[in-house]
Amino acid sequence: MPNPSFLPPETDHQRLQEIWEDSLAMQYLMPLAGNYLPWSGYALRPSGLVQILNTILIRKHLSIVECGGGVSTLYIARLFRRNGLQGRLHCIENNLDWLNFLQDALAREELTTYVQLIHAPLEPCELALGNGEWYDRQKIRHQLPASKTIDCLLVDGPPAYQEDIQYSRFPAVPFFQSQLAPHSTIILDDINRAGEQEILTRWQALLNVSFDSSIGNVAIAHL
Repeated sequence: MPNPSFLPPETDHQRLQEIWEDSLAMQYLMPLAGNYLPWSGYALRPSGLVQILNTILIRKHLSIVECGGGVSTLYIARLFRRNGLQGRLHCIENNLDWLNFLQDALAREELTTYVQLIHAPLEPCELALGNGEWYDRQKIRHQLPASKTIDCLLVDGPPAYQEDIQYSRFPAVPFFQSQLAPHSTIILDDINRAGEQEILTRWQALLNVSFDSSIGNVAIAHL
């Protein structure tokens, strides 16, 4: 944990707690370390990633849909391989350059058998709140048919960091709801933001479930 004397004066107790959680999480993640990946402020917090990996392993989730690829894509694939799991991650990404980067990273670590990358540009979507956009549903359905059962839905995209797109992640549950297995899990990242908090409220009403949002800015619900 960083020495508090090197932290800016405005750092509060909550921030110190987050730093401690993420520092500890990085130690937990070491067995799944691989090639370096860009890890920015838009990526999952390490402590949130640990919560996700724990959930996948403990609940034996082998069919996962991820909205928005990133460091989690590589870590989930590594988790499958290291634990001898015949899992499959279907990763939906709107940014083609980033998708190609992930594809190369997976290939370098020989993880491509665990991940299906789906390029789906953003377009207007009637499932969205307001006049929002979401992934091209025809592109998704071409590679991920409606008959496919989903054990875990991980939502960390599309981008939602500005006020005009803060509800962009809402359509994920309405779109995939009929495919969710009886004991599946739904995970939403960035719940420290107002947009994601509103989405959680609506998802809870839609699914009649409660989300646990204790660590790492991720909320998790089990159906």
